[in-house]
Amino acid sequence: MANFTYRDGHYFKDGEPFFFIGIDYQYYRDKRSNWGARLDQLKAGGGNVITFYIPWRHHIVHDERTGAVRYDFTGETLDSRDLVTFLNLIRAKGLHAVAKPGPFVHSELNIGGLPDIASPSFNPEIEPVRLYHGGPLYWEYDYTQLPSPWDPLFAALAERWLGEVGKLLQPYVGEPLIGIQLLDETIYCTSNDAPWHFGYDAPNMRFFHQLLRRKYKTIANYNKVHGTEYRAFDFVPAPRLEPGKPVAHERRELLRYVDWAEFQWRVRRVAYEVYRQQLGIDLPYLTNFAGITPPISENVPDAKEASTKDSPLNYLPLYPEWWFAQNRVDLDADVYHYGMISWLGVAAYNIGDAGSEPGELGDNEVFNRYINTARRRRGLNLEENWGFSKLYHPLSKYPMIPFFQTLASIAGGATGYVVFTGVCHGYWIDDLDRTTQKQYRTFPDAAPVGENGEIGPMYDAMKLLDDYFAREGAAFLRAAMDMDLCFLIEPEYAAVSSWTPSATEWTLPHAIPRVGTGVLEPATMTCNRLGVNYELAELPALSVDDLLAKKRVAMQLAFFLSRSAQEKLIEFVKRGGVLIASGELPRYDEFMRPCELFADFVRTDPAGLIYNTGNIFNDENALLANLRRAGWERRVSYSDLLRAFVYRQEDDYFVLFFNFDRSGPHEKAIEFYGRRLLLTVGAKTCGVVRVVGDRIRSYLIKGVNEFEDRVETIRLRMADQTIEVVGDGSGFDL
Repeated sequence: MANFTYRDGHYFKDGEPFFFIGIDYQYYRDKRSNWGARLDQLKAGGGNVITFYIPWRHHIVHDERTGAVRYDFTGETLDSRDLVTFLNLIRAKGLHAVAKPGPFVHSELNIGGLPDIASPSFNPEIEPVRLYHGGPLYWEYDYTQLPSPWDPLFAALAERWLGEVGKLLQPYVGEPLIGIQLLDETIYCTSNDAPWHFGYDAPNMRFFHQLLRRKYKTIANYNKVHGTEYRAFDFVPAPRLEPGKPVAHERRELLRYVDWAEFQWRVRRVAYEVYRQQLGIDLPYLTNFAGITPPISENVPDAKEASTKDSPLNYLPLYPEWWFAQNRVDLDADVYHYGMISWLGVAAYNIGDAGSEPGELGDNEVFNRYINTARRRRGLNLEENWGFSKLYHPLSKYPMIPFFQTLASIAGGATGYVVFTGVCHGYWIDDLDRTTQKQYRTFPDAAPVGENGEIGPMYDAMKLLDDYFAREGAAFLRAAMDMDLCFLIEPEYAAVSSWTPSATEWTLPHAIPRVGTGVLEPATMTCNRLGVNYELAELPALSVDDLLAKKRVAMQLAFFLSRSAQEKLIEFVKRGGVLIASGELPRYDEFMRPCELFADFVRTDPAGLIYNTGNIFNDENALLANLRRAGWERRVSYSDLLRAFVYRQEDDYFVLFFNFDRSGPHEKAIEFYGRRLLLTVGAKTCGVVRVVGDRIRSYLIKGVNEFEDRVETIRLRMADQTIEVVGDGSGFDL
């Protein structure tokens, strides 16, 4: 049995880097008699890991006479419940596996895979999650209420489920199981949702008040810090959305938003901790965070959930603030491994919704969101849309769309991916999913393998991509991007910014603290356009030594910053670090007490500190000028409407490129580390070129654009070497 470990954002197999090529296959939507043949096709298509949800509601069985609950994992009551056979087949075929037992799994299932007894819609003894207006949180696919995770009855039911499935999975740990994913996009797919859409129910409020007790110790201390007069922590209310009204009239009133964001973060962290313990499996625990993107509405038949989520349109640009405030993935590295999903829009055509026609490329925001989500922390892309063109965008049926997006996530930093899904499933009962068949007979509609095993261009594109990374993935993982800059994230700034779309909601004599909106978003678009390699990291998670390992760091400051963070930045600069900063100098600490340690330090004009008033991050010229002052020199450049990302290990380079022209052919160039790669590309051509020394060693090219109905002749030229590919292709050992 191979030995799998996980560190530095990726898997190792027997000590060697292992590039994760996953394919999701939902056994519960297919006949048991099909499983073996489909697994053979997925393995032949290049997959090395099968991922699958284990829906709670699918395996629960109630005694018809007594109502007693038991679980069927052997197919005794329905063939598609035979999880034991499914696991044995994966193992017998030499594939690896990642199991996803929930408790909530999404998968477009009724109640997201929860059984009826776990939903307040059918079990009124369970408290639902409540939104800021007091109404329950509904699941959009069947308009059922979702339970508060800390409701005692639901918590007991979930613990029993995880205990049962954990016992079932235990004999498969190591072979074929190499990982576990709990939950889905944190709790109920809320990892990129607004902070007023979760947590206002009684069980969550008890969690919130316990957090306040730990943080402030006594209600007297809480009142002193906040300027309030509550008699007990239980009386402290949660902040509520009040559009058009100031979020605070004095500085210390902002602390309620800081406290609420800490609750939103910790309630998710503790859920992972609790469920991990209850499952009892000793494997790497993976996560699938939603993209750093505005919420995208799926084309769900008869959807009603959106009517319960009523965020005003002017709040939607705050989505990166919501993400950074509640998803503190660096601080959680001891609990789970970061991973992303890709439902961010159509990257090749800059479409940020599930229905718009291709138009002008604009600022290429969607592609930038792909890169930022993958760049947030290295890990796996655990869901790339390969064929959901009915539920999501119609362009998703064209193979170049998922190919382009999967490659974009790898360019951003993903260390593997999951084709979601590999099969058009066509067999399930209404009790499992009564919604998606209203739209299309199979799930999804355009996956690589058809309902009856048919294969075509989507399968060929998947195999082309999979085969390349099966050959070159280990070498790619040994390479790394030379980071020019680390952008620092202060979650407490995002916590305040999350509620403050404009000056209408802001009356304090300070600039609104910002992290993503108007700061990292424009700055990273500048970097991606001009070849500046950057990473993102949470300041509270970094030690001074961690900071010193970066070539340079950059941060937009605000009028408050914790005393420990101010001391950390001072020590970093004193020890030789390079800090680029702009914004208002901090004058207060995390409790809004006077604290000007960093401001006083700036006034001494220390070497290594480049400080600017205002905001340099939304000004391309200002950002580049400051980078040059900090010693940055451009090592990678490329032609207009082209993006390129270079990973290297000594003299071994992987160049990932993406062309955004809608026509062709076009002559382009990429210059990197003193080398020049010339390309003839067509409409939305993308690919990878491995260069060793001064010669092309291997390549992967997607030169067919099925949407534009174009087959381009792609040329790669380096020194005296020329390679020509008609349409799609790959080559090795050149």
